[in-house]
Order: sequence, then structure tokens, then C-alpha cells
Amino acid sequence: MGERFLAKIIESLSSPLQAEISDTWLGLTPGWTEYFGLTISVHHGTTTEPLGLVGFEVAFRNACEAVGWTVDEPGSATQRFVDMTVQTNEETERKLSLKSTAALRLSATTAHISKLTEAAWIQDVRSARTRRDQTLELFRQYREAVDSIIMLRAFRPDRTSLPTKYQLLEIPTDIFTSLEDAPLETFAADGPTIDCTHQGDLAAARVALDRSDAKITVKQIKLSACTLHAEWRTASVGGLSDT
Repeated sequence: MGERFLAKIIESLSSPLQAEISDTWLGLTPGWTEYFGLTISVHHGTTTEPLGLVGFEVAFRNACEAVGWTVDEPGSATQRFVDMTVQTNEETERKLSLKSTAALRLSATTAHISKLTEAAWIQDVRSARTRRDQTLELFRQYREAVDSIIMLRAFRPDRTSLPTKYQLLEIPTDIFTSLEDAPLETFAADGPTIDCTHQGDLAAARVALDRSDAKITVKQIKLSACTLHAEWRTASVGGLSDT
């Protein structure tokens, strides 16, 4: 049984994914995207299940360590909203929030974060002014704590098939800066949705206060406002087929 398992892993490593790498701080680092792509290959050597958030966090951390970057210990992040702090060889420190999704029918032009963060106060607030003040304070803290959001998206035709593509995006937290200028009336509803202006786009993303689940959702994040680090095509990896 062990030999069969090992054979699947070896087979997955012998057929590297087709990768499209961008000229970004991750893409331009020799070995980072290769290591991350191999992790996806090994993962799908034994399963068709998408690489989930926990696996993504481990893979991201391991890829950073493999290229000699300094990463805080797992579970050591004490600052709210931050999942990982990475210091590159250029001594640039990046405080990151990591997200992943394998939802069906992912858009080719926009991204969606179902839960940016919890916000229990959403269910208690009744006035537009208090709702605005609480929202602005939360996003001030978020922008102060987090430099950017790194998101892994797994595209799949249905819930039983192998993902055909993985996409690694970076969403800048300054996309939320324009919330400071949102008029009071946009916070009038119990669960308002507020457009975010970014680099000339009047609706680069939409922030929604989800009252039923007491969370912040970010909808319709335009990929044109994000950084695309890499894409990996995964059809027929390690003997597993997406058909």
C-alpha cells in the first residue's frame, strides 16, 4: 500500500503543472512558484479535492521558507486580521491575510471573499451613523494591520471533478480606502453594500455588511484592481483526470 501511495506522488512530480507566471514579487523569485506548483501536484496525486485554506497556508509558508524568506511561526500571529508575516530577501516585511475559494462558477473577471472578517456589532447597530462609524473604524484597523490579501482560487466544473486551474491573486487593502468618503445614506440599510473606488474605478469592489451572519463580505472585486501572481493548469495531474 505504501509503495502504491509513493508511486502516485512520484508520478505527480514527474508531470509538472502548466504554469503562467507574472513579473511580481512572487513570480520573479526563483523557485517560489515552482515549489508552490509542485505542492499542488503532490496534493492532487492522491485526491481530486481542491487545496483548501489550511493546505494553502502550509503551502504558502513552505514555499516562502524554501526560497530563504523569514516567516513567523505557525499560530504565532498575534495581530488581528493577519495570517502570516513574510520578510523577503530584500528585507521587505509583508503582513498578509490568506484566503481561498473553490466555489463553483468562479468569475473570470471578479473575485469574491465570503468572509473578510467577523463583526458581531453588525447585528446590534440600528442607526446609519453608528453603522458607518463602526465600519470605518474596522477598516482603518484592517488597513493598518494588513498590507494585502493573498487569495488562491480553484476553478472546477463540479464538486466531484479535479480543479482545472488554480489562480493566485493579491488584493491590495488600499482598495478599501474610499470607504472613508462614503456618504452617510449608504449606511442606512441594516445590511448595506458600499462601492469602493480604486485607481479611477468607481466600483473596483463592493463591501457588504452581512447582518444575518455578522460578517463582512467583499463582492465583485475586479481582477483589474488586483495583482495576478500565477496560474497553474491542473488537467490530468498524477493520473487523476478532470473528466
